[in-house]
Amino acid sequence: MLIAVGLSTAVIIGVPVLLYAINTMSYSTHLQDAQMAAGDIFNATERMDLGEVDNLTIRVHIPTGMSMVADGYTLTISVLIDGQTTSWFDSYVHQIVINPPTEAGYYDIEFTMVSNVINITYKWIHL
Repeated sequence: MLIAVGLSTAVIIGVPVLLYAINTMSYSTHLQDAQMAAGDIFNATERMDLGEVDNLTIRVHIPTGMSMVADGYTLTISVLIDGQTTSWFDSYVHQIVINPPTEAGYYDIEFTMVSNVINITYKWIHL
């Protein structure tokens, strides 16, 4: 009888704690994926801005809920996960024009300098 009560208590308390832990790990992994993609995009944009390269193409996984906006000389990348938005931004010497992706997936992102403007375009990759 005591064993049954102990097991019942472990299941009643343990299952919700386990589910919470799994949800937290999922959130962290999703945020880490978005942060890695944002870092790659910011690094490539900076290389273009500093004149290190004339054009550049990188392959990036864009996770669900990620969005990008260029406002003049500032690039903002955000991700919406479970109702919480996390954003990163950076400003550059050159103006930025972006054609952002509309859905999650793998993309080849091309960075080109045209008339002193950094153009960022995305091409979806079917894997």
